[in-house]
Amino acid sequence: MPTTDFNRRKFLVTKLSMGFAAATLPITAQTAIHTGSEGLTAGEVSLPVSDGTLPAYRAMPAKDGPFPMVLVVQEIFGVHEHIKDLCRRLAKAGYLAVAPELYARQGDVSKITNMQDIMPIVAKVPDAQVMSDLDAAV
Repeated sequence: MPTTDFNRRKFLVTKLSMGFAAATLPITAQTAIHTGSEGLTAGEVSLPVSDGTLPAYRAMPAKDGPFPMVLVVQEIFGVHEHIKDLCRRLAKAGYLAVAPELYARQGDVSKITNMQDIMPIVAKVPDAQVMSDLDAAV
């Protein structure tokens, strides 16, 4: 029988994450807020990073700056519509908001809803890469 490096802690974390996602998905689908982009400059951008470029979502007021910056860090599900909406809300309040796609090199998790499919992608992302990408975003 093949053995894997899967202990009780990993099992519990995976199950709790899946349970949370399953429990909140119907609620978030019903209560999703959508902030329009009127008066904003908002959309996908490419950030220069140490090994190329990194996709990100950026929103800021459409008037002359400078604007204070807020670095928006994605959830495990990537830069999905909720994160983009948060950037737009911050921009409406006068901020430049940037949400880098921190898992982009390992895979696009924004379209995946199954936690078991997301976990292997997230596990491949080195901490040093995340910190370097966050530094590059500012």
